[in-house]
Amino acid sequence: MIPVTSSGKFFETKNTPMRIDVYFDNDSNPYKSFTAPDTFCFDSTCLADGTHELRFVAVDDDEIASERRMALTVRNGPAIAVHGLFDNDVVAGRMDVLVNAYGSKFGDQFEPARMETPAPIPTWTWVLILCAFAWGAGYIALELDRRDALPMIADSAEPKLADNARDHTEFEWVELGERVYGNTCASCHQSTGRGLDGVFPTLVHSAAVENPDPTDHIEAIIYGLAGKVIEGIAYSAPMPPFGGVLSDSEIAAVVNHERTQWGNDAKLVTTANVAALRN
Repeated sequence: MIPVTSSGKFFETKNTPMRIDVYFDNDSNPYKSFTAPDTFCFDSTCLADGTHELRFVAVDDDEIASERRMALTVRNGPAIAVHGLFDNDVVAGRMDVLVNAYGSKFGDQFEPARMETPAPIPTWTWVLILCAFAWGAGYIALELDRRDALPMIADSAEPKLADNARDHTEFEWVELGERVYGNTCASCHQSTGRGLDGVFPTLVHSAAVENPDPTDHIEAIIYGLAGKVIEGIAYSAPMPPFGGVLSDSEIAAVVNHERTQWGNDAKLVTTANVAALRN
């Protein structure tokens, strides 16, 4: 496009190369000089770390110059981190100042640990850790004392089924049954007792669990179960036998747990009931 003046006359523009001089800081001699457009290599490795300035001066044929300034920070040496003292702080007396320095050479593999400054741990953090430790130690001691005092399922002289009454003075199985279920049964039958559809059968209102005769329920835990069809569903995942790893008291406790949870309401069993069904 040819420019037009306000009077409608055409005038020509010149597109002549311009000289660009690059100055560094307050140097009077150019750092680089070249004809625009062009590129130049700026080597900061020979410069001192800190704030500097580049000045770009463009000069046309009529020696009319235009200038642009750019501030920059050179950081070739190691970085310094200071903790405990800030810029323009007003200080008095003695104080601890933590200083760290880190850096890398060109081509080094980045290592985050080299940049980390080991800041001192605040006093309140130590107090919180000590309180948590003391509370945990006290809780564990009380829990161990309570479990040692917890009576296990009492052996009955004659195998019999306990009544449905929830008075556990004779058969204190509640906590033991919950613990055994969580450790050995919940991974398959879930904490809700509902199992997984088509994989692990539900214990909620299960015929075996709510049957007044607990034989099938107890034997399934002692000897395991495989290829069982329950309510028309064939469960391919076998139930492993636990008779070799659980005592009679533990089996009786987990049976009673399952027979009284999730809306189930079945007669309780005793340790003797379990012992009578072992081969």
